[in-house]
Amino acid sequence: MRVKIRLLGVLRDAGGSKAMIVDAPDDSTVESIIRQLINDDETLRTALWDESVDSPIPNALIMLDGVEVNNLQGTQTPVKPDQELVLLSVVHGG
Repeated sequence: MRVKIRLLGVLRDAGGSKAMIVDAPDDSTVESIIRQLINDDETLRTALWDESVDSPIPNALIMLDGVEVNNLQGTQTPVKPDQELVLLSVVHGG
C-alpha cells in the first residue's frame, strides 16, 4: 500500500524532503512505517527516534490523517492505504 509522509520542522531538513510516498505492507502500523522510513537514513533516525525509550514519541508530534496518534492507538495505530502520516519535530529552530 502507498502512504504519504510529510516531514515538518527539523525533520524535513534531516530527511532531505518535506513529502514522500512510501510503499508499505498492508498490515503496517504507524511505528512500522516510521521504522521503514528511518531504516536507511541515519540523519533522520537520529533526529526522530529516541533510543532510550525505543520510540519517536518524545521527538515528534505524529498525526495520521490530521489526528494525533496518541488519540488513536499510539504508534500501534494501523495505517490504511493512501493515508497521510505527518511527523512534526517538537524541536524547532528560530
